[in-house]
Amino acid sequence: MSTTVVEGEFRARLTQVLASFGSVVACAKAVGVSDNAIYKWLSGRGQPSVANLVALARAGRVSVEWLATGHEPTQTAVAVTRSVERGDYIFMPRNQIRFSRGKQGVIRSDQVVDFIAFRAEWVKRRLNTDSRDLILIEVAGDSMAPIFEDSDLILADLAEPRFRQDGIYLFRQDGGLSVKRIQRRPDGKLLVRSDNPAYEPMIVSANHIKIVGRVIWAGGII
Repeated sequence: MSTTVVEGEFRARLTQVLASFGSVVACAKAVGVSDNAIYKWLSGRGQPSVANLVALARAGRVSVEWLATGHEPTQTAVAVTRSVERGDYIFMPRNQIRFSRGKQGVIRSDQVVDFIAFRAEWVKRRLNTDSRDLILIEVAGDSMAPIFEDSDLILADLAEPRFRQDGIYLFRQDGGLSVKRIQRRPDGKLLVRSDNPAYEPMIVSANHIKIVGRVIWAGGII
């Protein structure tokens, strides 16, 4: 593959990250570089340093490996396109859960289907969290029925990457990401279960799964 192709593919990924900020100015501020640096990267007249590449990936909520190479790391990461606030509305990217292992969900959070508008005042008042920490997901399948039906939308708060109390969580499992109800047992272990009784629950130690975020909304507060 030629250097030109590689640079062109990087600029395409950079453009995708920029779209989540809404402007070059906002992106540059989040990364801690000048507007001119971003324009140079976009035009191919320069490449970000390793430090700036890491800062750009962190600000854009994508993995460094994906930003640099176009490939995700072996262990699934949440590469979330940021929400964009404009006027009275927050535009949330809608991500989709693909079911590649039977009916057990694996999130491919880099697949943005479209954007859905939420009133900014409602997000701040009812959800009490920063919209930039939220991921909007379209559910596919029946493992969490009846609380989540096929094509339902849910919001997960990525600012809570730990188990705090019984609830529904987004977590890493077997190289993918799942959404399940998690409860703490009297012995300190965790009960991980689907709401659909057709799926067997499992009991794991607290350090066996990696919590990514807590599900806080599904057509209403949970």
